[in-house]
Amino acid sequence: MLSYNEVQSEDLKKWSFAEVQFNPLALGKCEAIMSLGNGYMGLRSAAEESYIGEKRNLFVNGTFNKFDEFEVTELPNTADITRLDIRIDGTRFSLERGTVTEYERMLNIRDAELVRSFIWEYEGKKIRFEFRRFVSLAKLHQIGLKVSITPLNEGITLVINSGIDGQVSNSGSQHFHEGEKRIYDKTFLELIQTTTESKVDFVHGAAHRLRLNQQEIDAAPKMDIDRRKVAVSYALDVAAGDCLEFEKMATVFTSRDREFAEGTSLDDIRQHALAELKAFHSAGYDPLFAEHQLAWSKVWEQYNVSIQSSNSFDQLAVRFAIYHLVIMTPAHDRRMGIGAKGLSGEGYKGHSFWDTEIFILPFYIYTHPEVARSLLEYRYLGLEGARAKAVENGFTGAMYPWEAAWPSDGEVTPEWGQVDIVTGKQIKIWSGFIEQHITSDIAYAVWHYYKATGDQDFMDRYGYEMIFDTAKFWASRLEWNEAKGVYEINEVVGPDEYKEHVDNNAFTNYMASFNIRLAMEYYHSLQNSNADLFQSLNGKLELEEAMNEWQSKIEQIYLPQPNQDGIIPQDDTYLQKKLIDLTPYKLQSKVGSIFDDYNLDQVGEMQVSKQADIMMLFFLLEDQFTPEVKRANYDYYEPKTLHDSSLSMSTHSILANDFGDRDLAYQLFERASQIDLGPYMYSSDAGIHSASLGGIWECVVLGFAGVRMLGGELHMNPNLPKAWDELSFPLYWQGQRLEVHINRETLTLTANSDQEVQLVIHGNPIKFSTELQIQY
Repeated sequence: MLSYNEVQSEDLKKWSFAEVQFNPLALGKCEAIMSLGNGYMGLRSAAEESYIGEKRNLFVNGTFNKFDEFEVTELPNTADITRLDIRIDGTRFSLERGTVTEYERMLNIRDAELVRSFIWEYEGKKIRFEFRRFVSLAKLHQIGLKVSITPLNEGITLVINSGIDGQVSNSGSQHFHEGEKRIYDKTFLELIQTTTESKVDFVHGAAHRLRLNQQEIDAAPKMDIDRRKVAVSYALDVAAGDCLEFEKMATVFTSRDREFAEGTSLDDIRQHALAELKAFHSAGYDPLFAEHQLAWSKVWEQYNVSIQSSNSFDQLAVRFAIYHLVIMTPAHDRRMGIGAKGLSGEGYKGHSFWDTEIFILPFYIYTHPEVARSLLEYRYLGLEGARAKAVENGFTGAMYPWEAAWPSDGEVTPEWGQVDIVTGKQIKIWSGFIEQHITSDIAYAVWHYYKATGDQDFMDRYGYEMIFDTAKFWASRLEWNEAKGVYEINEVVGPDEYKEHVDNNAFTNYMASFNIRLAMEYYHSLQNSNADLFQSLNGKLELEEAMNEWQSKIEQIYLPQPNQDGIIPQDDTYLQKKLIDLTPYKLQSKVGSIFDDYNLDQVGEMQVSKQADIMMLFFLLEDQFTPEVKRANYDYYEPKTLHDSSLSMSTHSILANDFGDRDLAYQLFERASQIDLGPYMYSSDAGIHSASLGGIWECVVLGFAGVRMLGGELHMNPNLPKAWDELSFPLYWQGQRLEVHINRETLTLTANSDQEVQLVIHGNPIKFSTELQIQY
């Protein structure tokens, strides 16, 4: 059971949430939504003591490995450092025995610390436990844990076994060789493992400190070295009323870390790791946590969104989203992307999707452009794999993989998925083969970033090349229909993944056309503004030949047009498919309930959509369609959309707000906010929903505040929900940081310099320096 109210203070309600009742049959949700991390690594929040059904995950970003030739690459679940075997008077401690009172497991997202406390009574003895842990944002390789154990009515004999456990896997797939184990000075534990295929070395370290009533004690440990495991055991008596504190500092380093130059020896890495571990151990939990707190205070200065709402959950939901966006994003290293589950679970194997460019990147574009650039540079490095995929499929240019891992890997989408409920056969996953819109999604993201930031250096180094090469792919992908005299894009999957092997998915066609037109525009502008760069790219990409092809095809690309009712067909056959009553599925309490009654082939023949498809088009390219067409299509497609993808509700919320339907917009925002943080106990077992969390921020800033980039101009059209009195947030635009404050009547903008800012508010062009306040 999750609680958002039974916490310490009114302020803390907006910074924390708690599990107030232990449920051994519902471990996954809290493990995921309370996960800790720093972008370098992510630690799933399994309890220190072990339970059946738990997932003990620790991932290091960018360390992908293939279990064997028949599986795709994934982030390996590396050695566990959180598990403790605690024995009280010879009995293994577990919340599944005895009586538990005053139970609370709370994640404080302001300080990024997980705290679990309770009183455990067993065989007449009452003991107070408190567990604390953090993954340092100040020192990316550091994990800290602290346990306090206080017998309340009788003394106890206590044994704690703790170490580094490599006896873990990715749901059965073991990614590591056996490795080396060492214990230095009976204090510093070390486990070294190497991935089986990618040959990434991992160096794990751990050290412990014990205090009794705040006085450090020297408790000689018993060594415990086993296969893939190194640990120590401490045994001591604790009298009633005494408090034992058990600290554990741990480190993780890999040979893929940016601080180690290529060719750095394993011995050099382990010596560096050991020195860091000794320094962390010497400092102890509290001073290192204080450094971590300070780092997080700077995060909230950078990203803070403040909402004055009659529903305090709204503020918590946005902070929860920002918290997870920060801990999943590898801001430290451009060679790595963001997984669809962040670093909070094994779902989607740590792979990056279009989630990043369309749902997460806007958050960074408008709040921390340097991080946005790093994420786009990851896609630039991925041109190697994208070009290889194009060649493999008989095309030219760059064809980005639907699922991406290490930049050079190319396509890593699994080929087979779940079992068909009707046929009993395993379902083929077609996304890696024919869900191709991601290529233009990435080109769109490059354009979005450039227009919002004015970062010409990025475009010169990376952006132009990405846009030109993706346009080359689309030109080679087009198929000529002689009978209709148009170029088509056939046999694809659009954003609506309930419709496979469709022809002329409107989103795909329009975005491909946008990609090619953008390349043509930049071809001409680059010729005039930077002839040397143009000649360099022309020699690399054969741009003059590509331009001839773009010019010959661009006006003949088939772009589905509105019918007599103003409806643009999602694809060639969608509007001819069967209509059914979707009421039971629109009101579903779990995602995908339609598959309790139909299989994917049957759903493919119905007018039902998994998620926003053509609606995404009206969001991304909104100025290409009239308000009447957008509204007609919204009214037609929204009732047919089940929102079975976590990406869907935020887009529909933004569009509903555009159309003045504030009630529906707020309702969809709330539903999006509850995908992870809401009451559904199994919604996040495989990990949090990273794109949805980006979508929550989009609902607030791009939706209710009405922030858009249209044709290179900043637009704002505030329309707050009825429940909100005020909204404040930072907004970066063209190198300036603006502080935005909106209430029911007034919009106030404050710039961090006196440079003139130009924007459009409710359709009216406005210029200001330093500060602007208007009634709206």
